[in-house]
Amino acid sequence: MPGPETPRTTRGCRRAALKLAALCGLAFCLPVWAAPLTLAIARTPLSLPLYVAQAEGYFAAVGLAPKIIDCVGGHRCLQLVLDGAADVATASDSPVMFRSFERDDYVVFGTFATTSDDVKLVVRRSAGITEPGQLRGKKVGVVRGSSSQFFLDSYLLWHGIDPGSVDQIALQPDEMAAAMRSGRVAAVAAWEPFAFDAIAAFRGDAAVLPHSGVYTSSFNLVAHRRLAGARDADLTKLLRAVARAEAFIQSHPIESQAILRARLGVDQRFIDWVWPGLRFQLTLDQSLLKTLESEARWAIREGHVTGKTVPGYQRYLHAPPLREVDAIAVGLPQ
Repeated sequence: MPGPETPRTTRGCRRAALKLAALCGLAFCLPVWAAPLTLAIARTPLSLPLYVAQAEGYFAAVGLAPKIIDCVGGHRCLQLVLDGAADVATASDSPVMFRSFERDDYVVFGTFATTSDDVKLVVRRSAGITEPGQLRGKKVGVVRGSSSQFFLDSYLLWHGIDPGSVDQIALQPDEMAAAMRSGRVAAVAAWEPFAFDAIAAFRGDAAVLPHSGVYTSSFNLVAHRRLAGARDADLTKLLRAVARAEAFIQSHPIESQAILRARLGVDQRFIDWVWPGLRFQLTLDQSLLKTLESEARWAIREGHVTGKTVPGYQRYLHAPPLREVDAIAVGLPQ
């Protein structure tokens, strides 16, 4: 049994407590796991629910004060999570699939947007491209390891064109308009707002090849695996804020468009261009599993990854936070 506390021991404990409080700058210290979430948000119209949640105070309303990092492309946002620079990223399904052949230290805990019109094939008519078949032998800019690459290959296969007959040039999304302008590429597979920028840069010389039905992408909330379970309470709060933001978008489209204009620094012409193709709804279901599996089979077949086996994507999905928010939105087995 411990002996009675001596005055010296008491004084030592008090000094230690005062020193700890001074280091924290608070009357008490928050544990490490209670640190604010860092969100890496891709600069795209698909991130609108996160922009609305911040602008309308929905994060604060659920007890969150996240640090926001803007990044160009979901593939870059996901990399920030993998590098430990962010806790949560917004990313499409393609980066989730590509990185799964290398690592499994991340989870998707919600899909919050879908679209079949985000990635577009923008071509220069002066390069002799007005229809899909004329892409053969041409240089086409693509963001490797992203929805841009999957979309381009899917588009080519959809039209009976061997992807190997097209010279795919690796670019970042913010390089695409300049690459078209310089003549480095004759076309680009770009997502918004970079597709719009490429079209605007060439005015009448640029065109978008029809792509209906080729690819429906999802936009997802991806967390580092260390948060799964340990910080489900915060992930649940984040999903509640997103759900409230999506309801706001449905009931206040004009105000939501204003938030998008301000956040991306775009004008109403761009909003009118993309708005019809945006769908915002929280889910986590079998359709995402099937999409990831389909993309993985394509990546293996086309030699885009070194692996030969489709990963088990069930382990990449973390459902408890969304079940807490809206059990009906989860279409996965318990």
